[in-house]
This record gives sequence, C-alpha cells and structure tokens, in this order.
Amino acid sequence: MAPPPPPPSSSSRICRHQEPHLPDECWELIFKHISDPLDYESLSLVSRQLFSLTNSLRTDLSVLDPVRPLLPTLLRRFPNMTTIKITRYFTGDINALLSQIALFDLPSLRSLDLSHQPTFPSHGLQQFSQKFPTLKSLNCSFMPQDLGLIVECFPNLEEIDVSFPPYNCDEITDYSRVKAFASGLKKLRKVNVSGNRKFRNSHISTLCQNCHFLEELIVLESTSRHSEITQIANAIRQRSQLRSLSFSGWHDKISEFIDALVNLKGLTCLDLSYTPISDEVLCAVAEEGLPLRKLSLQYCRGYGYHGISRLLRKCNHLHYLDLESTEFLNDQRVGELSLLLGNLNFVKLNGNEKLTDLSLFAIMRNCPLITEIRMENTCLGKKKVEENFLFVNYSHVKFLYLANNLWLDDRSVTILASVCPNLEMMDLSDSRTYSKGVIEVLWRCCKIQRLDLAHLGYKEVPFKDHGQWGKAGGKKLQATKNDKFVFLSKHIY
Repeated sequence: MAPPPPPPSSSSRICRHQEPHLPDECWELIFKHISDPLDYESLSLVSRQLFSLTNSLRTDLSVLDPVRPLLPTLLRRFPNMTTIKITRYFTGDINALLSQIALFDLPSLRSLDLSHQPTFPSHGLQQFSQKFPTLKSLNCSFMPQDLGLIVECFPNLEEIDVSFPPYNCDEITDYSRVKAFASGLKKLRKVNVSGNRKFRNSHISTLCQNCHFLEELIVLESTSRHSEITQIANAIRQRSQLRSLSFSGWHDKISEFIDALVNLKGLTCLDLSYTPISDEVLCAVAEEGLPLRKLSLQYCRGYGYHGISRLLRKCNHLHYLDLESTEFLNDQRVGELSLLLGNLNFVKLNGNEKLTDLSLFAIMRNCPLITEIRMENTCLGKKKVEENFLFVNYSHVKFLYLANNLWLDDRSVTILASVCPNLEMMDLSDSRTYSKGVIEVLWRCCKIQRLDLAHLGYKEVPFKDHGQWGKAGGKKLQATKNDKFVFLSKHIY
C-alpha cells in the first residue's frame, strides 16, 4: 500500500479565515460584468478592500427627498461622482441643495441634471458654479430657464439640454439673452433646443456658426416657418462635422434639406420624426452613402417603400431603426427589409396595424444581432407562424415590448417564451389576460428581470410545483398550497 501523502507544510497552509487578496485591477475587471450597480452594496460588506473599491466605482447619484439627510455621507463616501441628478421627486429647496453640494470636493463631477424642476435655481447655480466652473453637461429641460445665467455660470459646457420649457403666453422673451446663449457657449458638442419657442432660426444659425466643435444638434418640434428653412439648411452646412441631426417640423417642402444632409459626410444619426419627407430625400441620402447607424422616421408621412428600401440597401450598417406608424408597412415588406438589416440591434415598429407574428419572426430570424424589438399596438397573434419556425432558438433577443396587442393569447406567449430563452424584459401590458403563457415565460426564461402585465386584471392559473419561484420586476411569485398560482397582474410592474 502506498504511503499517505505528507501533510502540507505550515507555510503552504492558508488560514480558513484569511482574506484572499487580489489586486484592485483584477476586481475592476470582475465588476465590469456586474450589470446592476445595486449589487455593489452586498460586495462592499465582504472586506475593506471591496468596500473601498466599490465606493470608487459608484459615479451616479439621484437625489430625492429621502436622500437629502444622507447627502453629506454619500458625497464623502463616493468621491468619484461624475453625475448628479436632482429628480422631480425632490420637493425641498433646490437652491439650498445645490449650495450644500458645492461644499464638497468632487473632482470628477462633470454632469448636472435639473430637468422637470418647478423653478430655476439661480442662486444655487451661482454657488455651484463657483465650486464646479468646468462642468461639462447641464440638463435644464422641462423647466423654467435663464439662458443668460447659464452662460455666465458655465462657459465651458460641452452638452446642454434646454428643451421644452413650460410655455407662458404672458412671458416676454429677452432675445438678447437667447443670443448671448447662442454665441457664448463656444465649446458645445451637443445641444438640444427642441420645443423651445425662444429659439428662432437665427439663433440656431448662430449656434452652428459659433460652436466649432458641435457634433449633435437636436431641434425637434421646430416652429420654423417655410421661408426660414433655407436659413436652417445653411446653418447645418456650416457644421459639416455634425454626426447627429434630429429635426422635425410641419413643412410643405423638406427638399431644402437635401443638399445640407448630403454635405454631412460623417452623419451617423438622423432623426426626422413627425416630418413630412419624400422618397427623394431618402434616395439622396442613400446615393451619398452616409455612414448611418441610427435612423428614426416615426410618424413621418410622404415617403414610401421605394425610398426606405433604397436607403437601407445603401446604408446597411444600421444599429437602430424606428419606423413607428408607417402607413405602407406589411408583413411581406418587413420580411424583405429585414434581409437588409444584418447589423440591427434595435427596431421599433409600434402602431403598424398590418404587422403580425410573421413580421416579428422575420426580424428575429434575419437580424442575428437584434436584442430589442418594440411592436406595440400591432396585430401580433393574428397570424400564427409555421411549425418549423418554432424549433429555432433566438437567444439573441433580450427585450420584447408587445403592449396593446389584443390578438396575443397564451399560445403566442408560450411560443415566444420557448424560442427566446434569454429574455430579460417582456411587456404584455394592456393586452388580453394571460395565464399559462405567463407561467411559461417565468419557467422557460431564467434571465427574466421584468415582466409587465399592467391592466390585465386578475387571473388564477394552475402551478403544481410547490415552492417554485419566478421573478418579475424584482417581485417574487410563489405557488400556494392549493396548487393554484394566484397571479395579481396589476401589482406587477
């Protein structure tokens, strides 16, 4: 018999309670695979090293009323904060809050979000800017604004959002301050003035002339008159380095933009939502071969299948496509277009009532990189797919938004659960009531994180495996003792 192996030497023994040590760089590589920052809290309890490391990785802070008393502790604990958002749920004195934040050293802070606040915090921003004069990004959307003060406080801004301020018909606009804003922020790379009635086309033109680094211009819901289209087009031509352009407005003629668009050789994002356009515009963009990665034509009128198919043949590297409420789309045409979208990650086809299951499966089959599909308010469930499609695994699909599809039934939902096993999010709200289909989603899709069943009513369904758990929206669902799974859908979000 062979002798037993010698006992390990004392130097090779590791104390059972000794903390294994890895360099911070190794832990950072591990943490990159953690999708939910909330998991950092449990990790921070493991050791002092992980506590310190997770503190340094937290970069965003959202402030609402319960956070206010804890703010000093949080700002000291997370010194690498880059973004602070004052949410609409904060009801305290925002001037005092900004002054309090200005008392702390946050060397990495670059972004402040004040959107949806009821008042413009002039005093607080002045105090804040003295401590953080190099702020790079400011969001003042959906709130009153003092454009002149913004320029005075933060002349080094690179991103600014002053979209959709509340409209007051009695307010007298000081256009000198608007002009100062348009000419004073020379380092801007991204600006959003959508729905801002203070901005005339002359001010947008001034922005384009003075902001030599401008790469992204967003002017949705423009109030421009027909005679001013040429002025906007000329302004766009002056910034040929634009990579992203979003523009909408109800104009009889959009052809003025054709020359301006094809001059943007590096354009990767084009959003013409709610704008009447023609096949001529789309064909001109196609012929130029612009390197588009994102295209949004939601609620556009005037163009047809010829224009969009020609564009997609030439610009076949799209990652994002929005064709919401497009009159001419049907299952056959979606199937043909999907063959041109091999690089697509996201598609939105809401409001196209001619589309059925055939369109959904064509996209999943022909777009191997697709992860998110939005087909709300369509006719999903009306036409069943052939049996041979049901044995394919579309593991790349992670997010399905299928709300308000009245034809969907248990069989349709069960089929989707079986062919999309890696689903993380599924929205079935405002549709028919489901029972077995919902259970199949919870049973087959082990990665599901959110299942939206709002406004479906109450439903009892059989679920025989006692103690079996599913998850939807962070809420656990458990079988009851009488072999019934009581599913209260209105409580699941």
